[in-house]
Amino acid sequence: MIAVKYRDIVRHSGARSQGVDLEAGVANLTIDSREVKPGALFVALPGSNTHGHQFVPQVWQQGGVALVEDGFGTVSGPTLFAPSPLEAMGRLTRGLVQERQTFVVAITGSVGKTSVKELTAAVLSALYPIGKSQGNYNTAIGIPLSYFRSRPDMTHFVAEMGMRALGEIAALTEIIPPDVAVITNIGPNHLETLGTMKNIQRAKGEILQGLGPRGTAVLNRDDELVRELATTIPNNQILWYGSHEGDAVVKQAVVKPPRTEITWEYGSKTYTVAIPWVGSHHGLNVAAAFLAGIAAGMAPETAVQGLGQVDPGAGRLQVHTLGGCVLLADYYNASPRSVSMALDVLQAYPAGGRKVAVLGDMLELGGMEEAAHRETGEEAARRADVVLAVGPRARAIQSGARDLGAGAVWAPDLDEAYGWLSQNLRAGDAVLLKASHGMMFEALHERLGKWGGPH
Repeated sequence: MIAVKYRDIVRHSGARSQGVDLEAGVANLTIDSREVKPGALFVALPGSNTHGHQFVPQVWQQGGVALVEDGFGTVSGPTLFAPSPLEAMGRLTRGLVQERQTFVVAITGSVGKTSVKELTAAVLSALYPIGKSQGNYNTAIGIPLSYFRSRPDMTHFVAEMGMRALGEIAALTEIIPPDVAVITNIGPNHLETLGTMKNIQRAKGEILQGLGPRGTAVLNRDDELVRELATTIPNNQILWYGSHEGDAVVKQAVVKPPRTEITWEYGSKTYTVAIPWVGSHHGLNVAAAFLAGIAAGMAPETAVQGLGQVDPGAGRLQVHTLGGCVLLADYYNASPRSVSMALDVLQAYPAGGRKVAVLGDMLELGGMEEAAHRETGEEAARRADVVLAVGPRARAIQSGARDLGAGAVWAPDLDEAYGWLSQNLRAGDAVLLKASHGMMFEALHERLGKWGGPH
């Protein structure tokens, strides 16, 4: 964790203190009272069911300091006051970033931002002490928590930036202004809340607003909506990556489970790296991370060295064994594009038996929901031998797959999906689990694991 004293908290956040030892070091920053130990700062935030204020007495008993809203009731322990603890946490983060002169790479996109975050962190760590957004901490809460919990000597931070509405990414760039901004692609995720693709483009493009005059944008030239955003940043340098043209051009991405070997051109040279993740789509992710390293001042060879050290467990799609089957699990999120990428992996994965695609509902697609699910079913029919569609929206996946002649089954819920899989999987099958996180496919995965699979 970075070294900060409570006087730094007050100075940067603008909070008012009562009973706080301002010369004491901050042991931790948390929004979970269960994590409070002596010296920790607990930020009391409103939740969907409870407010952090109700846990403040417990925080004091555990030796912590509470950051609460102005007007909080009876005070019987060390307390910081602010009109909005969430905004105070954001001001604190921005102040520390500026004071420490932290170099920030910010990443957004409809698909691939977490993979690019992990790859970029691996690149930068080859030369610099780094911090990064932890897990899916990509919000105004998660980014400050991740920054605060970084190593004390951190000089570079990789921030994943997510959004559900216009203005949210712009607010994140106020908290942690980027020196490099990466946009992976722009797809229909959140169409239900944002209404149009143009609004999604505007929302993702907000990441470019925070770039300083010497900032660098790393953009996907393959994506038309991303290309259009280039006209909004005339004063900034742009590095392009893509499959056909750009500063870094991906020439080949070959899946060799459990790795993928990627080759790209940069300048007059060709580079190759093998990463411990499966999927040809990682070619563009690698190119984006490579250029982020270049924008941070790294030599190409050093950036390549870092790519080869990426954590095998950090990839979204994880490979497991299930008895005599191979299980490809990727259920953090799902959109038509990410499902297509996962189906590519299933199709390319060597197996002695069938390719079985277990596809659940894709959420937040708005008016394109029915068509998107049907088209996904058609894609699945081209890449898999058997399609199991799970959930009410996925009924259209079954219809699309069946129309193309694939063996397609529909299950309304996880119980029926488990029943079908436990009765029909065969040794040698390769099985893909892919759905939006709200479908809770992790529970299906856990249940399949307890079953043990076919032998």
